[in-house]
Parts: sequence; C-alpha cells; structure tokens
Amino acid sequence: MPSASCDTLLDDIEDIVSQEDSKPQDRHSSRRQVVPKVRRRNTQMFSEENGPPSDSTIPGIQKIWIRTWGCSHNNSDGEYMAGQLAAYGYKITENASDADLWLLNSCTVKNPAEDHFRNSIKKAQEENKKVVLAGCVPQAQPRQDYLKGLSIIGVQQIDRVVEVVEETIKGHSVRLLGQKKDNGKRLGGARLDLPKIRKNPLIEIISINTG
Repeated sequence: MPSASCDTLLDDIEDIVSQEDSKPQDRHSSRRQVVPKVRRRNTQMFSEENGPPSDSTIPGIQKIWIRTWGCSHNNSDGEYMAGQLAAYGYKITENASDADLWLLNSCTVKNPAEDHFRNSIKKAQEENKKVVLAGCVPQAQPRQDYLKGLSIIGVQQIDRVVEVVEETIKGHSVRLLGQKKDNGKRLGGARLDLPKIRKNPLIEIISINTG
C-alpha cells in the first residue's frame, strides 16, 4: 500500500514564536522596575508590664515568702533554700501578703514554734496561698491531719526545694522525706557549696552534725 505523503510543511519552531513576544533581554530589564512589597512587622516590644500575669503557672517568676522558726540549724536550712530559689529566678519577698507561695520551715525544739507553724498554715490556706512545708515538724509527723494535701520537703532533701516549689505552683502535692544514701551509707545535710542568702551578712551558720 503506497505511503501517504504530507503536503503541509511545518515551519521551523523558531519561526512559530511571534515577533511581538518579549525578548529575554527585555524581560531582564523589566525586573529592575519591580518594587518588592515590604511585610509589615509588629514592632511592639514586650516589657515587664505586659508579661505573664502574677498567677501564671510558669515556674520561676513567682514571689516566695519564707518563714523559719527554731534552732540555728533550721535557720541555716532556710538560708540555703532561699538561696537556691533566688538563683533559679524566684523573687524572695518580705511581704507575706504579696507572695504567691509560702515556704514554712518549722522546728520541734520549742512548742511555741510549732504552734506558730500551725497557725501560719491555717492563715495561708485562708488566703489561698500555695504552701510548701519544711523542717522537723513535717519530717517527724507527716501524717498529721493539718498536713494533708500539702507539699513537704524533708530535712535531708532541701537541695531539691526548687523541684518541690515548681510542682506545688502547678497544683501538685509533693513529699520528699527519704534519707539520702550513697552506696548504703547515710549522708548528712545540705552541701556547703549550695547558694545561700544570709539573714545576717556578718554571721555564717555551718552545720557540724545532723539528726
């Protein structure tokens, strides 16, 4: 069967391009006339005034009031706990009503101190303050009715006060009352190199025994 012949001749592909189409050099020069659109940016700067609210659950921004009763050893523990909290970013305040959390550090040496401890817990609850308890009283009697539902940090665990405060601010109840050990051997109290805020800058309390 004879093959069909095509009488129509196709133009060269370069001839198909219209004479009115822009040349590459024309397109390149037109780019210079393009004005980029500038995206508007929010220039508002955050300051302390419009920062997180005082009731925010973000740890490390709250104000803490620390109250210590009792012996010199207990006062030393209170200074260590204050130093650690301040080093983490918490603000240690002398105004109890302005604080978000009360850290009550008790002692069983004298009955009046324990009575003040109980009264302070009651007052904190009435004012809807977060509460962390420390010292000998909750360590020796953690199951007392007036201690139920409250966070407690034991006398051997004061180097973990930041953890306990963080969880308490989040609404959790934490209790660290265990004895620290190293290879089965009991350890003493807080390390001497922990941050510390002295009540009296001229007096340094150094613990030589725990019990």
